[in-house]
Amino acid sequence: MNNHKNLLQTSLLCLALALTATTSHAAKNDDDEDKTEYLPYNEKMVKEWSLIKDDQRHQIKTYSKQEDNRRYRSFKVQGILNGSLEAAARCQFDIENLTAWYMNAIESKLLKRVSDTEYYFYFRLKMPLGVPQRDVVVHANVQPYSTKTGFLGITYSAEPDFIPVKAGVIRIPAYETSIKLKPLGEDKVEENMEGYADPGGAGMPTWLINYAQRRAPYANMLGRQRVIAKCAASDSPIPFKYKE
Repeated sequence: MNNHKNLLQTSLLCLALALTATTSHAAKNDDDEDKTEYLPYNEKMVKEWSLIKDDQRHQIKTYSKQEDNRRYRSFKVQGILNGSLEAAARCQFDIENLTAWYMNAIESKLLKRVSDTEYYFYFRLKMPLGVPQRDVVVHANVQPYSTKTGFLGITYSAEPDFIPVKAGVIRIPAYETSIKLKPLGEDKVEENMEGYADPGGAGMPTWLINYAQRRAPYANMLGRQRVIAKCAASDSPIPFKYKE
């Protein structure tokens, strides 16, 4: 009986993560989605970046690798944003509207502004079929664009003890990403993002987490491409310093 119950729970988790990995704010209709298949993992190069998806239509590439001393695979995404560096920065800094493009995000808010290059924010993610929601507190540090570096850099790291955990929600213990936004003329920006996340909790097989995490970077990149025009149209002050 217990074996049957465990099998049922595992099946539900499989379906839940499959749904999580394939639905998001980033793709509101089939025309937005790229039909390119995700490539299988290259087991011979698992500790090096392996190409996962090459969407030439949207100019997005995603990669994955297994690093030492990490439970799950790290991820990398490269893409082109059709907008200015200022617009790309607005999208990153507009915490309250992160839900417009971040896969399955249902709440986001700024928690603390430390300076014009440092802040803390929070977001919460829905999970289907009764799987507990996840949330994360993120510490952000900004390296403003300069002609010397040629890019705007932002690093994000989890601060799981910054605020109390809500009842029924699992706090993400590890969330580490770094973004480099490099202007390509006035109206194009190349984005390179690398990261790693551990969703926390127990009972979900490693392969299921990897399955979801190899798809989320693509969905989020596609989402940022969709909202950058709205970010560009904003005339509100940029809350953090994006260039020297």
